[in-house]
Amino acid sequence: MKRQRVGSSLVEDVQAELREEILLGARAPGERLLVQPLAERLRVSLSVVREALTRLAEQGLVRSAPQLGFAVASLSVADLADLTAVRIDIEKVMIRRAIAEGDLAWETSVVAAHHRLAGTDPLLDGVINPAWRSAHADFHAAVASGCASPLLRTFRAGLYDTAELYRAWAARVSRSRDVAKEHQEICEAVLDRDVDRACALMGAHIQLTTDLLLETLDAAEAV
Repeated sequence: MKRQRVGSSLVEDVQAELREEILLGARAPGERLLVQPLAERLRVSLSVVREALTRLAEQGLVRSAPQLGFAVASLSVADLADLTAVRIDIEKVMIRRAIAEGDLAWETSVVAAHHRLAGTDPLLDGVINPAWRSAHADFHAAVASGCASPLLRTFRAGLYDTAELYRAWAARVSRSRDVAKEHQEICEAVLDRDVDRACALMGAHIQLTTDLLLETLDAAEAV
C-alpha cells in the first residue's frame, strides 16, 4: 500500500523521518543508505527517497558519491574543528548585531524560547528527546533572530543543521554537563545586552560540545 502524505509532500515526510533516525542514532555515522530497501520500508517511490536523501546531503547529514550512493555522514575531526570555528565566528557576529538591532519583540521571543527549552526534558527513554532538540534549535535561532540580515540568518541555519549530527553524538557523552545553566546564562547575558559576555558564553557553549565529542573519539581510537 502506498504511503499517505502527512506533511506538505511525501519527500518532506521521508526526509523528516530519516533525519530523526540519523539524529537519534538509529543510523550510525558512515552507514550506507540503500535507496531500494528504504523505498520498500517507507512505502514510497525510489525518486522520493533519492530526493529526501539529496536534501539531507545538503544539510550535511548524508554524503553522496557517484557509484557509491548515499551514506550517513562520517564523524570527521578536521571537519568538526573547522565547522566549530566558523559557527563560533558567525554566532558572535549575529549576537553583536542582534543586541544592537533587536527590539522588545526580539527579547520576548528569546524569553519564550528559553522558557520552552528549560521546561523540556533533554532525554526520553535514555536518548535525546526530539522535543528538546526542537526547543534547543528554536532557542538558538531566537537569539540570532535579532540580527536583521536574512543572508546571515540563512547561513547560520545551514551551519546549525550541519552540526546536528555531531551534537547528537556529543550528547551521549555529556551527562555531567550542566547545559541548562549554559543556556540560562546565555539568555541572561543577551537580555542584559552584555555583548562581550554573551559572545564569550556562546563561544564556550559551542566549543564544549566539540571538546566532549573529540574526547570520546580520541578514547575510541585508543582502544
